[in-house]
Amino acid sequence: MVAGRLGRSLIGLLAASALLAGCSDKEKKASAPEVPDRLCWGAFEGKAVVPLLGSGKKVSEDTRDTFSLPADLKKVTCRVELDGATLMTAQAWRKPLGADAFWQSFDPLHPAKLDFGRKGLVWDYGATLLHTCRTPTEAFELELEISHVPSELDSAKVRALDTQLMKDFQAFTRKALNCTA
Repeated sequence: MVAGRLGRSLIGLLAASALLAGCSDKEKKASAPEVPDRLCWGAFEGKAVVPLLGSGKKVSEDTRDTFSLPADLKKVTCRVELDGATLMTAQAWRKPLGADAFWQSFDPLHPAKLDFGRKGLVWDYGATLLHTCRTPTEAFELELEISHVPSELDSAKVRALDTQLMKDFQAFTRKALNCTA
């Protein structure tokens, strides 16, 4: 299941990056795109995402579901677009309490471990995290994932940005779902 998600995410993101690869140097030096203050249900500050997207005119998002993740809605997805091309996704999966995540499919990306959540990984094209949400009425696991096209930034900078975005995503999910832990 994770391998399929990774494959689909990477194929879509690599296709989008291939489209952007044809941009001239003049286009790459264009001014920063117009970006909303908040993206993906309000989880991310718009200007924090821009360095991972490259240059363009306008950043928008495609978020079909509200971020509530009731028991009958197992997954929500936000697609961040630059000039109509999806360049970043943020996803959250609701899982039963005690469920684990198996991320061997990320091994070829040489990920580093995150030091928060139950477990997490960060690599040059994104990050994933598993954490427990305990509300006053129930407890469950949340698997979060951020993925984006390859960036022109160096690996250390990208991983630092992805780590901060994942911290922001985790904090957002805790608040949005009323998690006490």
